[in-house]
Amino acid sequence: MHNYYLDWDKFFEEASNIQVPDFKVKDKLIYIGIGGSGIPGRLLLDLGIDLKIYRGFHAKSDKNTSVLVVSYSGTTTETILALNEVLNSGYYDLVVITSNGNLEKIAEEKKLKLVKIPKGLQTRYAFPFIFTSLIKLINSGLGLNYNVNDLKDGVIESKSQYLNYSKELASSIIGKIPVFYSADFVGIAERFKQEFNENAKYPAFYDELPEANHNEIESYAKNRAQLLPIVLGLSEVNDLTAGVLNAVRIKPLFGNPLKIISSMLLLAGLTSLEVAQRLSEDPEKLYLIPTIRSKTSSLLKL
Repeated sequence: MHNYYLDWDKFFEEASNIQVPDFKVKDKLIYIGIGGSGIPGRLLLDLGIDLKIYRGFHAKSDKNTSVLVVSYSGTTTETILALNEVLNSGYYDLVVITSNGNLEKIAEEKKLKLVKIPKGLQTRYAFPFIFTSLIKLINSGLGLNYNVNDLKDGVIESKSQYLNYSKELASSIIGKIPVFYSADFVGIAERFKQEFNENAKYPAFYDELPEANHNEIESYAKNRAQLLPIVLGLSEVNDLTAGVLNAVRIKPLFGNPLKIISSMLLLAGLTSLEVAQRLSEDPEKLYLIPTIRSKTSSLLKL
């Protein structure tokens, strides 16, 4: 089993050389993407970017809207239908990010702005290529100055420590159901959940703070289930919640937001692979996702 997460420093380096088209954000910005292609958009929210995310079959746009469309495979039914809805509205200024598939064909036929990224990976492994391209587009579109090299540096500077810590964290999780919480990096919490679901075929969940402090945390009071709360991020609300729940507390190694994102997602990937290995699971084999994707495509005749 090849550990692609250990290649992320190289992936981020390659991604830094990807050229993106000019992109100017209008009054509104929307992001269309789902699954592993949706998480990069959720992480933009964690960076404070004002956008609306559509992770389904529909998306609304008008003449004042700029659009980012992401599907690594280029074959995601939900994303293609949402894109078509935007195109049919007649109002769009958009950029497509993909590696292949129908989405690339649509972009070429409609002469849409296209960012082509390397193909042949699982979407979750290709995060460096997607997210680096997004940061470049956001820098251009909103006049920001995020340094994409921080993403690579976050991986390089955390790899050794997180490679060791992933084993410790996996030991804490095996036999329990992890629930990931965060007040400031909810996208990272969601990504942890996804990595365990896909790589390890292991149940995991996430929720947002402080919302969960007004309902969900009460479910821990009687210890009726083998849940393991894990709280991520820098916010003091995270500290308060972790203390009340006696949770595993994971504080980022850095203050730089791009380093936090790349390093924490590295930890998510490494830990999920460690759990997969201990359960003798093949991280790249999917049992149910291909079935539901095929049935969804057939249902919608795409």
